[in-house]
Amino acid sequence: MKSWEELIPPNDEAREKFFAYLLRKTCTRKQAEEYLSRMNFPESLIDEAEDAGLIDDLSYARLFADGHFTWGNAKIAYELGVRGVSRENVSLALDEIDDEAERAREISESLRNSRLDERKIRARLISRGFSSRAINEALKDEE
Repeated sequence: MKSWEELIPPNDEAREKFFAYLLRKTCTRKQAEEYLSRMNFPESLIDEAEDAGLIDDLSYARLFADGHFTWGNAKIAYELGVRGVSRENVSLALDEIDDEAERAREISESLRNSRLDERKIRARLISRGFSSRAINEALKDEE
């Protein structure tokens, strides 16, 4: 892997701005391509950024999934898909986070402590993208 200095030859403003953007913000390949298009920068910079490790869709998916503990797998998968992450990378990222039913159980316990009834808890879990199986397991365990 090349160092940051080797990747930016002197006086290459587009490359410098693009790499500075990637160092400030973790993004997917699709998001990086959209940025390049918006800025009218050459798309060839994408491969250089990937070679430097500045764009990695699988790492992005893992961080995103891990950071959205209160979402179900369906919502996480949808949001990652919108950001251009492949189904394979989404699946790998979801395999690495806590079990969906366990996450739903923790959220339902918290909501039950707030004195919400089961119907409202179920509705909240559905809106967060949890599967019926995960919701049923979470609510069954609390009965």
